[in-house]
Amino acid sequence: MVLEYLKELVSLNTENPPGNERKAAEYVKDLLKHYGIESELQIVEDNRANLIAWIGPADGRTVILTGHLDVVPAGDGWQTDPFRLVCKDGIGYGRGVSDMKGGIASMISALVQVKKSVTLSHTRVMLVLVCDEEIHGKGTRAFLEQYQLPEDSMVIIGEPTSMEIQIAHRGVTRFRLTVHGVQAHSAFPQQGSNAIFAMGRLLAGVEEWHRRRQACSSPHLPPPTASCTMIRGGIKDNVIPAEASCIIDCRTIPGDRSENLKEELCKILDQIPLPDGCSYTVEPFLEMPPGITEESCETVTLAREVWTDFFGMEPIIKDFPACSDMPQFTSRGFETILWGPGSIEAAHSIDESVQLQEIYKMTELYQRFIERVEQQRR
Repeated sequence: MVLEYLKELVSLNTENPPGNERKAAEYVKDLLKHYGIESELQIVEDNRANLIAWIGPADGRTVILTGHLDVVPAGDGWQTDPFRLVCKDGIGYGRGVSDMKGGIASMISALVQVKKSVTLSHTRVMLVLVCDEEIHGKGTRAFLEQYQLPEDSMVIIGEPTSMEIQIAHRGVTRFRLTVHGVQAHSAFPQQGSNAIFAMGRLLAGVEEWHRRRQACSSPHLPPPTASCTMIRGGIKDNVIPAEASCIIDCRTIPGDRSENLKEELCKILDQIPLPDGCSYTVEPFLEMPPGITEESCETVTLAREVWTDFFGMEPIIKDFPACSDMPQFTSRGFETILWGPGSIEAAHSIDESVQLQEIYKMTELYQRFIERVEQQRR
């Protein structure tokens, strides 16, 4: 049945923007009702909703299986319809099959299997499917604001980790660097001050900052980075531009804050001579802290035991190279791991794909984790 769940989820276009995740949440709600699993919608915005479902006693140790219903825009160039699951040679293709409707399908299937075959006396399992992870994280924020969770809750986020247990990822801080110049006719450039020329000089400083950031380190995480990811400038082909702007995306480690990052960057940029009449500003517009869970915690220990029993070898605990809703949970003290089918390298790509065996295996791994928690409480 897990592929049927995935097929239906992929067919529901939840590209963000605009999202429209409510239709996917309603599909899961109706599906779970068929199996006698209680659930409810949490409306976040128009056509945007979270799905929260639960089994087991209200006072049991809480295990949260969570994932996001939204996907990034499909883009052009697909060999198949991105909103139709195509299975060929053991691989499934479609937008979101890795990031992360494959993980959601595995979580739904695990919840259904536990409901059918296990009597939960000491464990409460919550399935939390959220909207808007790909942009602002509004769905998880709304869930955590409304639902009071026990302090010892265990959280599993089904991001595409190729079934590896991952316990940390870098944060993200983004800045808008804007250069202000003087507009003029391009036949008389000396009468203006070219903001694009000035931006070119400053970007060399951003690159130098990135190199310095690469010398920093933190346990479990790769070095921090600074990248220019978008740039804009000019209004017409015969006008000296009065303004140019770019986005600087920073992948951060513990201790990084937008204030001190801005100070570091400006110290470098201030040393760069700009054309007369040009100036610059740097403004942060997004900040998400890193997410880190201690490797020695109970959630990681139990996941490690389940993984070892299933695969017959010890897992290597790693970091996640991208970002997720993990910091929203870890910042509140919840033990949180990233653990799901699919590859992060396939996420957001044209012809996104997933190994179907990983979806089957993760269904069983989630189920075994829940059973292991229940056994621990007896």
